[in-house]
Amino acid sequence: MTNTSAFVSHGIAQAQRALSAVATMTNAHLNPSTLKRTLAQRARAELARLEIIIRRLLVLMALGLVLPPVTIRASSGHHSDTEPVETKASGHLLGLSPRILGPGMVGDGLATATRACGPVPAAPILARLAALQELLAAPEAHARRLARTLERQRKAGEAAPMALPMHRTHRMPPELGAIATALPELLRHAFKSWETSG
Repeated sequence: MTNTSAFVSHGIAQAQRALSAVATMTNAHLNPSTLKRTLAQRARAELARLEIIIRRLLVLMALGLVLPPVTIRASSGHHSDTEPVETKASGHLLGLSPRILGPGMVGDGLATATRACGPVPAAPILARLAALQELLAAPEAHARRLARTLERQRKAGEAAPMALPMHRTHRMPPELGAIATALPELLRHAFKSWETSG
């Protein structure tokens, strides 16, 4: 196992632990219909940070994959003949447009607080949590699809994505904060061959 793959494996384990903490915090196993507003805001902030970290870990994993050549075959018109289609949640998570791999992406969940009071619906937060847990249950499959997407973008002459430093990593658990801090430089190094590779 290379240093990068060991780092990714460790990062995924830490992200899974953090997701479990959010699930416990929100009592996700009880499938609540509402959450206290302050709890919901905290959960959304945690999930927004974890989305960025998980997205970057999957990109790093994808960049380390050696893809077999794509085989061209006649389509029978069935959906099974096409590449797996990502869900809306995973598509948003893995999308690389704009070129910045968070933070500050449109829809990254870092919305400003409102002055409304009272409980808020739990369903959007629980769905977001479930989508991230689903991604980490089979990260290799998602990384392979992402690797294909990155390869198409590279061959189309698009510029390599960038990863900006994350803020407030000191508020994360120490190991997860260290992972979040290291990811931008690891991605910058992994994308070095983007312009020169054939």
